[in-house]
Amino acid sequence: MQNNILRQITDIQVQANRLIKEKVDLEQISQFALYTDEMKSFLLQTIKDDFIQNHIAEIPNLNLDENTRPTGILILLSFIMGGAGNSYYHDKQKIDHAKKIIREIRNKYASIEFMLKNYFNS
Repeated sequence: MQNNILRQITDIQVQANRLIKEKVDLEQISQFALYTDEMKSFLLQTIKDDFIQNHIAEIPNLNLDENTRPTGILILLSFIMGGAGNSYYHDKQKIDHAKKIIREIRNKYASIEFMLKNYFNS
């Protein structure tokens, strides 16, 4: 089971890198959010070390429904371009915001991976 946990944590980091570097859509980000939330819940139930649990609890949730309001030039462009432009810029802003959170998630899982290697070896 230890190897499976570590493999899944590595997989999350690889997926996060791909999402950060490539052009992605909201559906791919949503699937990643579901995967990381499930892994976070599993780790909180499985790992009994309080120190590691505190770090697991700090993994941010990737909520795409959070209000990301367009600002400045995006408001002007969405007004000029109408519905299609508004939708594109709104989605782009959500993706950009999500990528910032994905970076945080990746970094947290990298730290937790290191802690779990020590935890499993003791």
